[in-house]
Amino acid sequence: MYRAPSSFAPRDFSWCLLLNLQLENFNMKCFMQPLPVRLAALESLVSETGLADELHARKRADTDKRRADIAVQLNGLPNPERELAALAKSATQARAAHEKAALELLDAERRDNEARTRYVMASFQAEGKRNALLLQLELSAPPELADALDDLSFAGQLLRGAVHTDVTASRTWTGAVATKVTTNLDAIAAARDQLTEATRKIRALAHDGTLPSEVLADRCAEIMNAALEPAFAFIPRDKWDLRYERPASDLVVEVANNNG
Repeated sequence: MYRAPSSFAPRDFSWCLLLNLQLENFNMKCFMQPLPVRLAALESLVSETGLADELHARKRADTDKRRADIAVQLNGLPNPERELAALAKSATQARAAHEKAALELLDAERRDNEARTRYVMASFQAEGKRNALLLQLELSAPPELADALDDLSFAGQLLRGAVHTDVTASRTWTGAVATKVTTNLDAIAAARDQLTEATRKIRALAHDGTLPSEVLADRCAEIMNAALEPAFAFIPRDKWDLRYERPASDLVVEVANNNG
């Protein structure tokens, strides 16, 4: 029986040829034998030729070669200690910068809240002082101004009660029903706007502490007369003259009935 040489080389074609011949002879002899017999004979042939040992040796050689290549790659790796140390230092510096920025942000928010609080408090104090001074001017103003404000307010109540709307229905020459709506709402709204503007002007007079009381009273009367002129189109003057003598509710009802 031929045995393979110890130096099993992939280019040893003569050995391969002999091995193929032996396998052909084995197939011819064992072709009609049962499978277990053929397997046992094949194992015997492999053992006699030394093929298993050679294959195992080649596999171990390939494995050793790969391990040697891996070892070379491992030894060729640079030392990571310096790079890792630099990265750790950079991470530490970044963390310190982050903590510093966070503290600065908290301090900036605190200073912003303090500034806003001081602004709001100063605004309230300034507004409070201004309102207190305006109140003193209103309290010390001539009584004609307060009476004028009361009259303007009462005139507004009379105008609200004087609103009247009429709805009339008639038939056209075709027999269709035609509805007509007449109302004094727009005119009364314009008259009430005049009263509102007069109220604003009289309050502005009360806040003007540079004018003498006589001048304030005269200007207040002028503003009052100009504002009431449109309102007298809906408020009878005889009813208006009784505003200090009769209950306000009665006058409101009478003015409303008069405009109805």
